[in-house]
Amino acid sequence: MFSVKKVQVFARVTVAFMLQSSSVLAVAFMLQSGSVMAVVPVKLRSDYAFSNGMYSIPSRHLVSKSGRDTVTVLEDVEVSAPKLAGKLARTGKVLTLINAEQIRASLGKSLGELLQEQVGISVVGARSAPGSNQEIYVRGANTGHVLLLMDGFPLNDPSHISQVMDWNLINLANIQKIEIIKGGQSTLYGSDAMSAVINLVTKKSGQEATSGSLLFQGGGFGTYGTQLQVNTRVAKNKFGISVQNYSTEGFSAAKDSVKKGENDGMRQQSLSLTWSRPIGKRSLIDVNYQALFYQGNLDAGPFMDDQDYTSNAKSNSIRFQWQYQLKQGDLFIRGFQDVIDRVFRNDSTYIPLNAWSNYSESTYKGVNQGAEVYLKGTFFKQIEYVLGAEYKNQATQQSDFSISSYGRYDSPKIAESIANQSIFGTYLTIQKEWNSNVGVEIGGRWIRQSTFGDFSTVNVNPYWKYSKSGKAFFNYYTSFKTPSLYQLFSPYGNLGLKPEQGKTFELGFEQNMGNFHARLVGFQNNVKDGIVFQSISVEPYGKYGNVSQQSTQGLEAELSFLKKKWTGNISYTYLSGTMQNKFDGKDSTYSSLIRRPTNQLQARLIFKANSKFNISFMGQFVGERKDYFYDESIYSTVPKILKSYLWTELQLGYQMTKNLNASLMVKNLLGQDVIELFGYSSQGRNIQASLLWKF
Repeated sequence: MFSVKKVQVFARVTVAFMLQSSSVLAVAFMLQSGSVMAVVPVKLRSDYAFSNGMYSIPSRHLVSKSGRDTVTVLEDVEVSAPKLAGKLARTGKVLTLINAEQIRASLGKSLGELLQEQVGISVVGARSAPGSNQEIYVRGANTGHVLLLMDGFPLNDPSHISQVMDWNLINLANIQKIEIIKGGQSTLYGSDAMSAVINLVTKKSGQEATSGSLLFQGGGFGTYGTQLQVNTRVAKNKFGISVQNYSTEGFSAAKDSVKKGENDGMRQQSLSLTWSRPIGKRSLIDVNYQALFYQGNLDAGPFMDDQDYTSNAKSNSIRFQWQYQLKQGDLFIRGFQDVIDRVFRNDSTYIPLNAWSNYSESTYKGVNQGAEVYLKGTFFKQIEYVLGAEYKNQATQQSDFSISSYGRYDSPKIAESIANQSIFGTYLTIQKEWNSNVGVEIGGRWIRQSTFGDFSTVNVNPYWKYSKSGKAFFNYYTSFKTPSLYQLFSPYGNLGLKPEQGKTFELGFEQNMGNFHARLVGFQNNVKDGIVFQSISVEPYGKYGNVSQQSTQGLEAELSFLKKKWTGNISYTYLSGTMQNKFDGKDSTYSSLIRRPTNQLQARLIFKANSKFNISFMGQFVGERKDYFYDESIYSTVPKILKSYLWTELQLGYQMTKNLNASLMVKNLLGQDVIELFGYSSQGRNIQASLLWKF
């Protein structure tokens, strides 16, 4: 599996990760007196798979009650994630909501494409070939520093090198709304919540005896999809079922100047079963089972087509929640289990030039389990609190082998009985508001992890409503990310790893001005003890260590308006960041914004002609970015500047009847040649259509 070119190590060693095909290629720069002496490429694992909404609503934003007609301030909108403050007005946190109408208008996009449109967020791969690996960066932080939730339950893949979920398993058609909470949220949500928490709220049963929806999708690149959802009530029981199938022929993921590469498509399927019922007058039980399936075609790497490289993934999850209503609060007991299996297979019917092997197969299994109990309520009739404890256990087993001209090579297996970790944590947050204009939230968490021991976090979030239409806030968070199982137990693992530690400072303002709403947030994120792969000159030629420090500063600005038939918003993100690695007593400092733009600007304008027809236009400017490419012809890694681009979309919506809605979307309207990753292609101009029937 490993292909290592022998060089003599003269001095300092730092690493840049090059994502090629489904593997992480760690490239070690051997430095002496600041110059590159040599480069060692090490193929680590088949973990990264390159098969290659409408406007966001900040808290207290102006929005219409029925679409976009009348103005309402979101003082009374409640957040689904049950640990959060119930009302948006009673929080100083930076929170964005993407509601059901916005998601419905975004059908034809992936989850990554919708998140790419939000201020402060960059999703690399979202506009590339279908099934491309998608790396999400919030405020310039590393991709593993975002915690993804589904209905408040964590979505992690313990077999992944960064413990992140494969976003290709998730289809936007199954999501009711999305809640994005910026900043370090580890006090309430634990590991990984260093830059943001993204909660995906799935569609739920209503109050009707029987209801449902049927969705048809189709468009460019041979895309089609269907989804059926049915909810019904039987006595006190609510049952729900949702089935979904999505398929696209796609296009060549690798950059293809001669147009001879095969199309790299994907297929996505899901099944969801839900049951809920009240028990007595004070309690409610919810149970959900979800199965997700994904199949995709991959390419061998930048500019390298492959015709028989495939990936398969499946996820089976069961989630349980029991809620009991107390006199002054609620008691929640929750549990979950996720089992994720992934297989990458590169067959031998087609062998690209410069291929690592003639045949390879990698299998990964991740098991994520947890239980949590917490109280949420008030005491002294004025102070809100959340008090809880949780336990999580993660395990993985991994194996891969390859066959080349040198014969078969089996990488050392990672056994589930050894590669596991447990995390226990307790937390408390309290929130108090005085005279409905000054408030503060203070919280802390203590955890004990099975390899590095004890750790703690805190948060302080004061806010001040200086007028009926304005609010200022300051937030301070500490956060953490535990080492992944691969970083602990792989051949490159290090059981002495400490958690990555983060500190976040935020200062912001929100202001309503008639039909306008503005929000401005400045932030500073610092990370120490960052975990980095460091190459060494002897087997296994690398090891993980806490050697990195990262500092990112930025600004988020949003302005939205709603006036008669017109709705619009404009947002801007500015980022600046550095990373410093310490190895053998020497430092190396460079920009941390690899593949992330310094400047990102977006605008959307919506015109609602009447109660049935609307049209919208969106444009997003993504500034220059720097990528790194390992050039095998010179055995060296070279920087590549990815040029800025303007992404444009035109969308038409038509309410045909009370229960039938049609939409048409033209993506990449100007037909720009977008490059998100060097050597990989992206979507050209294409049309996507959807038809939604509710019953």
